[in-house]
Amino acid sequence: MSDHNKQLVEHFINLSWNTGRFNLLRQIVTPDFVYHTTFAEGFKDVDSFVEYVKQIRTAIVDLDVSIEEIMAEGDRVITISTFSGSFQKPLFGFPPNNKVIGFSAVSTWEIRRGRVCSQNTLVDLAGLQRQMAQNWGNGTVRAAG
Repeated sequence: MSDHNKQLVEHFINLSWNTGRFNLLRQIVTPDFVYHTTFAEGFKDVDSFVEYVKQIRTAIVDLDVSIEEIMAEGDRVITISTFSGSFQKPLFGFPPNNKVIGFSAVSTWEIRRGRVCSQNTLVDLAGLQRQMAQNWGNGTVRAAG
């Protein structure tokens, strides 16, 4: 079961962040799917998550999420991922600059009956802030909305 859950999470990441195939994504999440990240306030259902990802993929059209490590036990999966790409359109109050940035994130996932029911993501905000300060020169990262 753990190997199947790892494959499900890999598929989720590819369908959402890497390819934007949201209709297929909706088929692999539970109706009560919940997403939470340290980069944005509150919890998101699948529709809010899709809008959030679309907003980011519009600004970072070359966005790539690479899974560096994946571990699973029972219905729980943990991923360590790297998000990278260049800002080509304004995002969260920052102007586009076409510079490539990359940051790490750790996510915990819960699987229920072969579908993803939750994802909690901790973003390396300090690493992202350092890159933003270099790119924008002000040292301030605003919370994503």
